[in-house]
Amino acid sequence: MGVEVLALIYRNLRARPVRSILTLLGIVVSTASMVLFLSFGEGLRKALGAELSTVGPAVLVLPEGVEAFSPGYPELRPETVEALQKSAAELGISQVIPYVVLTRGGLDPQTAFVFQGIPEGLSPKALYPNLTLAAGSLVPGPKGAVVGSRLAERNQLGLGKVLRLSPSISLRVEGILKPNGGLSDNIIYVPSSVVQEALGTRNYTAAAVGVREGFKADQVAEAIKARIAGVNAQTTGDVLRFAERAVRISDLVRFGISLVALVVGGLLVANTVMMSVYERIREFGLMRALGAKQGFIFGLVLLEALLLGVVGGLLGLVLGQAASGLVNWFTGREVGLALSAVTFRLASFALLVAVVLGLLAGFLPARTASRLKVVEALGRL
Repeated sequence: MGVEVLALIYRNLRARPVRSILTLLGIVVSTASMVLFLSFGEGLRKALGAELSTVGPAVLVLPEGVEAFSPGYPELRPETVEALQKSAAELGISQVIPYVVLTRGGLDPQTAFVFQGIPEGLSPKALYPNLTLAAGSLVPGPKGAVVGSRLAERNQLGLGKVLRLSPSISLRVEGILKPNGGLSDNIIYVPSSVVQEALGTRNYTAAAVGVREGFKADQVAEAIKARIAGVNAQTTGDVLRFAERAVRISDLVRFGISLVALVVGGLLVANTVMMSVYERIREFGLMRALGAKQGFIFGLVLLEALLLGVVGGLLGLVLGQAASGLVNWFTGREVGLALSAVTFRLASFALLVAVVLGLLAGFLPARTASRLKVVEALGRL
């Protein structure tokens, strides 16, 4: 009986091919747009987790009221860094690495230059242990720079190339890193003194703090906040939790945008099924006269809408996956990061939405078809 019902549904959809295909395309596009929008949240979660896993020091010390993803102008005073260094043994700190960040060129990855100033004589591996050298020196000199692989390739920077940090400050490329597959590929590592000179300040953006063996990162962070006034100490877990909250908010915004497309897709399904019901009134009347129950008619029409929703959802998922791959190809080329990911959780959610969409869109037409009076329906023969 199930095969016969499916054959009946299939035959009815094929009888109206143009309408069925257009409806299916509406569901495909709406589902694919939802998958693509939400895939950015999944991609950001993966990218942030991967980036934080490459950072060596376990605690980040920032000025009070500043979060890890919005450092702004350097406000961490040298006196604060000195206090951290003096209290290192007591607080369970193994090392303190103050750094200062300066961005030149704007938001476009093709033109942006991110300078990260680190203490003179220190290798950037102290901050990012996974870095490996491709050519030159790994430790920038007093007026030298170590350049990330992607930025060097994008701007054709070789050893000896001169970089202008400001009208009065020039730096010479002394080292080029191997690709690392993260944000570190787009950073120029220089002595912090030259960045501070360019900014006209002695302050730092933040300080990366290592944790001694036998101590826990969250305990050290709490001890720092209790001992040092005017700072905010965050562990990797704190940063991830903050990022997760931000991503969830952005997920809601993106889902709200894609909800418009989903509603349009649902209306298309409802319109197709409702028109099909009106065109098949005589057929339903005859089926009722031959003994078909109201529940059978209701289920038949509802399954028709559900089939459109499921097939459209599957095709939309495939299209969304393809679009996600295209986005990753572009972002990987530009910044070395995959910012979109279609996870199992997202795929399951998209298919569930497609099923619910089909059920909701088909409910009213199915209810209308099941309540047709036999006499009135047969009167149209």
